[in-house]
Amino acid sequence: MKRHAWRLGAAVLLGLMVTGCGESAVPTDDGGEEALGSGPLLPWKAGNRWTYQVTEDGQVSEKETTVGELEPVGGTGASRDVLANRVVTRKGVNDQTVSWQVLSGERVVRYREQSFRASTGALEMEEQWDPPKLHLDETPEHVVVGASWLEIYEETKLPTDGETSTETARDRWTVIADGESVTVPAGTFRALVLRKAGGSTSKTYWYVRGIGKVKEIGGQTEELAAYELVP
Repeated sequence: MKRHAWRLGAAVLLGLMVTGCGESAVPTDDGGEEALGSGPLLPWKAGNRWTYQVTEDGQVSEKETTVGELEPVGGTGASRDVLANRVVTRKGVNDQTVSWQVLSGERVVRYREQSFRASTGALEMEEQWDPPKLHLDETPEHVVVGASWLEIYEETKLPTDGETSTETARDRWTVIADGESVTVPAGTFRALVLRKAGGSTSKTYWYVRGIGKVKEIGGQTEELAAYELVP
């Protein structure tokens, strides 16, 4: 495994990442940037890990997302026997989410997610989606500037202290820009910019080929601080 690690707030490159998908856009030591990389916008393999600096309401914290091995989705939904990667996102000792996601063709989709209370680590909420909720679509027609499409799915929420509910959700995805320069604690990159609008929320994402998501805004700001990708 090749590892890139940075101190938060600094762009100190400690190693050069090489993946099976080709060269990636990585920051240079002098704060500059290399050419736009190649490979998937979201490298999806068990063992891949991304660490983000999270800013919300003026408070700065850190979260880490790790892709685990394939296992049955589980739960009570129609996709419970489908194999998907167990993905763990930690914001602290107890504050975490566990989701089941998988690369399906050129799309990474999410079937199920559990959220745990930060104070106790107890399960707080479970969500299931049918068809699975889109994480990222890399089909050729959906990575060109101006592309826009609608994702429709049934979202079931199962809170531990409330009633189960199911609603139809709609997310409008739009490709805003390609090759846009973006600077985060990990360095400066050129990224594909996507916007997702659904219900009363809107989020914008910056993805770099061969690396993954480097920035997200909407509700809170997430900026890439470090990452580890398996070959």
